[in-house]
Parts: sequence; C-alpha cells; structure tokens
Amino acid sequence: MKQQKGIALITILVMVALATILAASIAKRQYATNENTAVLMRQNQALNYAKSAEAFFSELLIQDTQNSPNTDNLQEVWAKPMPAFPVEGGFISGTLKDESGKFNLNSLFTSDGKVDEENKAYFERILVRVGLPAEISQAVIDWQDQDDIPMGAMGAESNYYNGLQPPYSAANRPFFSVEELKLVRGFEGGKYDLIEPYVSALPDVSTKININTAPALLLAALDPKVDVAQVAILQKQKLEKMENFNNVQDLLVTDLFKSIEPANKAIAEKAFDVRSNYFKAEIDVALSQRNRQMSSYLMRKNNQVTVYARSLAPF
Repeated sequence: MKQQKGIALITILVMVALATILAASIAKRQYATNENTAVLMRQNQALNYAKSAEAFFSELLIQDTQNSPNTDNLQEVWAKPMPAFPVEGGFISGTLKDESGKFNLNSLFTSDGKVDEENKAYFERILVRVGLPAEISQAVIDWQDQDDIPMGAMGAESNYYNGLQPPYSAANRPFFSVEELKLVRGFEGGKYDLIEPYVSALPDVSTKININTAPALLLAALDPKVDVAQVAILQKQKLEKMENFNNVQDLLVTDLFKSIEPANKAIAEKAFDVRSNYFKAEIDVALSQRNRQMSSYLMRKNNQVTVYARSLAPF
C-alpha cells in the first residue's frame, strides 16, 4: 500500500513538473510571438511615418516650383533640415539633398548609347581633382556599355571581374545606385569614398549639374586653372549676400571663370544649369528609443514629384 502511494505521488509530481514545463514553454513562445508582433508593428509604423515625411518633402518641392520656377539654391525652404516632428512614441526628422548638384554617372552616355566625349572629359577632371587617375573613367564606361571589349588599358569587362574573389560580372547597363561604383575597377577600398560626394546615379542621361548647389570642387574641375578654394569663397560670399546664380553665364563671367578655355566654357553651357529635378530625402524615424532610416529618391517634373527609388539601408 505504501509503495503504491509512493508511486502515485511520484507520478503526480512528474505530471505537475511536465505541466509546469509545458506552461512555461507556452508562455515563452507567447512572449516571443508578442515581441515579434510588436517589432513588426513598430517597423510598419515607422515606415508609414517615413512615407508621411516623404509626402511632406514632395509637397515642399511642388510649392518651390510654384514660388521659384527658374532657379533652385540652398537658401530655399526645401534645403533647410526638417525640424524634429513629434509623433506617438518618438519623432520624425529629415533633410532634402539635391542630387542634381552632382555629376550623373549615367551622363557618360548619350541617349542613343554612345559615349559622351565632353562629359567624359569633364568626369576625368573630377577624378583628377579628388586624387584618382583619369584613366579609370574607362572602367566606369565599360561597366555600363553592353559589349565585352575593354575600352582601354584601365577598362574592365566581365573577364576581369570573373577573375576576382568572389567573382562577378560587369552590369552592362546604367548605374542604379552610386554604391555600385565600389564594384568597378579602380574604386576599390577607400578610393570610392574620394569620389562619392560628387557623383549621382540618375535615370535621365540628359540631367545637368545645378551650379547653385554643386560642391566647389565640381565647379573648379571645369578647368585646371580654377582654384577650388577660391570657388568655395565665391560660394560663401553668395550665401552671405543671399544671392545665387540666375544662369550659367553668371558663373562664367566671374573673375574665376572668364579666362578659362573656350572648349571648357562650351562644356559648362552643356553640363551646367541653375535648376534641379532630382532630390534625395534622408528620413530618420525614432520610435521606442530605436531609430529607423529611409532614403527616398524624388524626381520633380511638370509640377509633380515621383518617388523612383527607396532604400531602408542606414545612411
């Protein structure tokens, strides 16, 4: 009798232990499910907030077109950082950056697929200004063209990239993003960082560089005789006086540019402008002490703004 009672007690204890373990396991899984659900909800909420900021920037650009249709410059409202806007559980902030104030890598080709020699010459001067060899422009062109024949000694097609570790192939199409340049021969390691602030990857090969928003180095790269520091001083003076260039000739008649080579003046008239059509919105959403970032690429055309790309990678 005592032995049977002992076995029954042990059985009950085992059952209680199993029930306790089972209950703890269910509770743990329920907690993990709730946490995962909460994370997904926060991510979805952050994305919706980011899209709201994106819509705000789009409206800002449309208003700018109506208020100032002829020029774009860094003194306008769109160029000012968006103040932190409070939302439930956090805040939203962001900035608009002018992608038209950079050299478009895709403008190395004309609309009919041929190399644009004038833009190529200008790009090579930019490379030299940042400390890179001009010849690596050949690899940038090979990355985009559709053939498998290297353009020159510094050109590179899939045969070259297939020999690397890990191997990959040349894109043979226009750049989707500037980050692709990291894969191109000549831009390995920190060399990409030298050129990154001055280039963009825009879908329209006919885009021009806005001289009101471009870095001093891009303007100075037009001609070897132009000093970068002097251009930076000119830009600072313009800002202090609340002035901007109303057209490309306003730049070319300044003391710094009026004596440059006629061929380079022709490049300026072709490659420069005072208006912008492409922008990048960098949006930061802070929720529950966690930051989520989104980059939106905006195209302004015909008094409308279109989002043509988004990225959730941290900027």
